[in-house]
Amino acid sequence: MTPQITVVSGKGGTGKTTLTALWGSMADRPVLVDADVDASNLPLAYPHETREQHPFVGRDVAVVNEPLCKNCGVCARACRFDAFVQVEGQFRVDPLACEGCTLCTLVCPLDAITMKPHVSGTWSVSETGFGPLVHAQLGIAEGNSGKLVTQVRRAGEKLAEERVAAVILVDGPPGIGCQTTAAMAGASLVVLVTEPSASGRHDMERLLSVTNRLGVPALVVLNKVDLAPAEEALIRNAVSRMGAEYAEYIGSVPFIQEVPGLLASGTLLSECPRPLREAAEGLWKVILERALVAERVQQGEPAHG
Repeated sequence: MTPQITVVSGKGGTGKTTLTALWGSMADRPVLVDADVDASNLPLAYPHETREQHPFVGRDVAVVNEPLCKNCGVCARACRFDAFVQVEGQFRVDPLACEGCTLCTLVCPLDAITMKPHVSGTWSVSETGFGPLVHAQLGIAEGNSGKLVTQVRRAGEKLAEERVAAVILVDGPPGIGCQTTAAMAGASLVVLVTEPSASGRHDMERLLSVTNRLGVPALVVLNKVDLAPAEEALIRNAVSRMGAEYAEYIGSVPFIQEVPGLLASGTLLSECPRPLREAAEGLWKVILERALVAERVQQGEPAHG
């Protein structure tokens, strides 16, 4: 099996995508996956050409057959999500409010309501100079992002098998919600990027409790360490309390003020400041080594074979 490394953060703005992009450029034969489907930014770092684009159907929603409908209002009174709106006397369904429970199809006396697939977003496969990139975009106010995360991960795993990739590198969503769990479950290894602040440390601890429960080993990287150097010892202590079996602090990255602008302009890889690149290279060697060991253990093989 191809080792799968998922990079996550307890909160947004820690530099997770920046580091993922750099590590992807250092990896040998990677498949890159952007699983942050609500705010897909990894494609900004890589010049790419989209080869495939597919619709993502997150759920079924109710649709009123207006010629059959007599506007009796039974559906609207039964709906607990207030998904029915009346426009010029005609009842229609707001697809963003509909949860797909199908109750309206059961109570309609005229069978004038059916369930139809609803396209909630898209997922794509692009080619970069480093390897294929699977990415997605969830529609505005759409739900079921966990399902879309699973879709892009599966597409990445299929590509890795087809191309005999050496590693799958996943840029996961921030936080501890269902989409983050979907990005981490089944990974060989999780890399948690945090920042030197009380909120960063708190959110890191919450996320480590999730990786612990999932049984996925986690490595912690402290980004922007020089903004509050005293926080490093606190983060080290918080990680050590989790136990070496599930969490390990592996190092820090300096704060580089120009990085957000480089990422936004698409020049992060070509103009990466030397201190950042050197720190990322040292961390990547550790991450890859730990991921290979973790994958062997998951497959029931000796850790060092």
